[in-house]
Amino acid sequence: MAEARSQPSAGPQLNALPDHSPLLQPGLAALRRRAREAGVPLAPLPLTDSFLLRFLRARDFDLDLAWRIHMHGNNYKQSLLQHFPDILPLEYGGEEFSMEDICQEWTNFIMKSEDYLSSISESIQ
Repeated sequence: MAEARSQPSAGPQLNALPDHSPLLQPGLAALRRRAREAGVPLAPLPLTDSFLLRFLRARDFDLDLAWRIHMHGNNYKQSLLQHFPDILPLEYGGEEFSMEDICQEWTNFIMKSEDYLSSISESIQ
């Protein structure tokens, strides 16, 4: 019990260590074991130390929080369509605008902002 309570306070200290520190190995091993037990696919990203450290460091080495973190898999098109169907261009399965339309809209916006952008540039110099 005392060990579990002291874990979060050790996180910032562990974050300060270099990636190759042996003190990081227990956390890496535990996260790797949990991922394998859950059936996390090894492709496209294998469970390397550097990959797993990103999750551990992001959550100060709290294993539960690092398990830290939901990944949407490697089918990005399906994930984007599920969450953002109304803003994707036609080329990515969207319903309204093509990439060319979106680029033209941004170009027009920037060109209309030319005077404003020039004034910002002059005031900085």
